Amino acid sequence: MKNYKSILLILLPAISFLMFFSCRQDVIFYDIAQEIQYEEPIVEGSIFSMVPCNGLLFVQNNMIYKKAWNAKKDEAGRWEKTSSPVESKIVIRLASDASYLYALVKDSAADSTGTVYAAQVTSSGTGDWQQVADNVKELYDNRVFAADGSTTGRNAYLTGSDYSVKKLAGSSAPVAQTVTDVIAEPLASPYIKAAASDGSTDYFSSNDVFAVKVVGGATYFYTFNDTIIKYKAATALPEAAWTDGGSTQSIITTLTSNGASELLVGTQAGYEISTIDSTGKPGNGVTPEGNAESAFGTRYVTGIWHYGEEGTLYAAVIGIEHSQYNKLWGYYASRNSWNYE
Repeated sequence: MKNYKSILLILLPAISFLMFFSCRQDVIFYDIAQEIQYEEPIVEGSIFSMVPCNGLLFVQNNMIYKKAWNAKKDEAGRWEKTSSPVESKIVIRLASDASYLYALVKDSAADSTGTVYAAQVTSSGTGDWQQVADNVKELYDNRVFAADGSTTGRNAYLTGSDYSVKKLAGSSAPVAQTVTDVIAEPLASPYIKAAASDGSTDYFSSNDVFAVKVVGGATYFYTFNDTIIKYKAATALPEAAWTDGGSTQSIITTLTSNGASELLVGTQAGYEISTIDSTGKPGNGVTPEGNAESAFGTRYVTGIWHYGEEGTLYAAVIGIEHSQYNKLWGYYASRNSWNYE
């Protein structure tokens, strides 16, 4: 009996461990069963821009891909490679207006300037590319996009090596503009890098992290300083002081207006949502619910956009530690999860 008790005392811890491990295995297998099955990615690489034009959506990753503006990846109209202005050179950024797609092309991403090409867009794709400007530092547009996919009032601009701002005009020569930088010291940078619209007026910023939103009939500007979302009313620009809004977990890389009362915030550690109150003030960035954290986690978000049906989002993510993480992700309300595009 004594030996039996001794053996039992030895076995009890082992039995307890096995029971615990079995329960733990059940949890692990359940977690695995609940994981999203990630689809094969179509659009990979370093992605910095996505633009709509005439019923199509375009994204660059050194090349250019297109799809129907409201199509999910697995539907008809999915992403497919389309022609680039110069196949041997890389496409750094895209912009668009209501009927033309514009591409900033460089020999190397390290080049300080590049060449802008324009192609007319029809429902079937892009026409022939034509060179419209050289020695270009920045290419951007005013981000106008309606819920029905229309882009009336969308304008595209460039900033030249001489820091002049010009409005793009299809295949014709760009038109010189006189603009005011809404970013005042100490946030100011040397030249215009972004534009945005409140529906009637285009505003220009020397910070490329820039958004415009109408709240309660008043226009507000949004930018950032370190980890703080800054904002101010459009009145008395650019002299009006910037006010601190909410904070984010990491340095902001991109800022997008979303719906009536939100900002989408891309950071160096994932993405967040900042809710805007009735006074125009943005709140703290909050990591949204869902599988974003388990999908692309705390990686660098270079762009975040909302196109398509309500609730549709796209995020461009890069892994500083390894290029294998450089992917385009899509979120569709009907699927309720992030997945590779």
